[in-house]
Amino acid sequence: MASPTPSAEMVDLVRRRTGEVENSTYTLSDIQEYIARYPLVDSEDREPTHDEWSGSWDLNQAAADIWEEKATKYVTDFDFSADGGDYTRSQVYQQMLTMARTYRARRSTKAVRVTVRPRADRRFDRDYWVGNLPELTDDDI
Repeated sequence: MASPTPSAEMVDLVRRRTGEVENSTYTLSDIQEYIARYPLVDSEDREPTHDEWSGSWDLNQAAADIWEEKATKYVTDFDFSADGGDYTRSQVYQQMLTMARTYRARRSTKAVRVTVRPRADRRFDRDYWVGNLPELTDDDI
C-alpha cells in the first residue's frame, strides 16, 4: 500500500493559516512536504508506521514552520528615523514569529505509552514480577 500524502484540502487550510493564498511562493508539493513532517496517530489509533495508517498530520506545526521561514526574509530589517518619521520595519519579523508561536501552541499533543518490565539483565527465581518490589541483585539470589 502506498503511503498517504496530505490532501489538497489540507494544503489549502495551511495556505490560509499562513497567508499564502497565492501559489507563487510555496507550491502544492512544498506545503505537502511541510505537512508530511508531522504525522499523527490516525482516527483508528494506528501509528504512522502501521501498514493501514490512513494519514493524519499536524497542520498547525506545518503552519508554524512556514511562518518561521517567512520571517527569515525580514530578519535584517531594522527600525530607523528619517525626515521626521519613525520606521519600525522590525515589526514584520516580530509579527511573523508571533504567528509561528501561535500555531506551535495549537499543535497536537502527543502521549508516550510506558510499559514497565523487569530489566533483562536481572535473574528472577519466580515466574511473576511485581512492579513495586525492589529489584534483586545477584548477591540476593
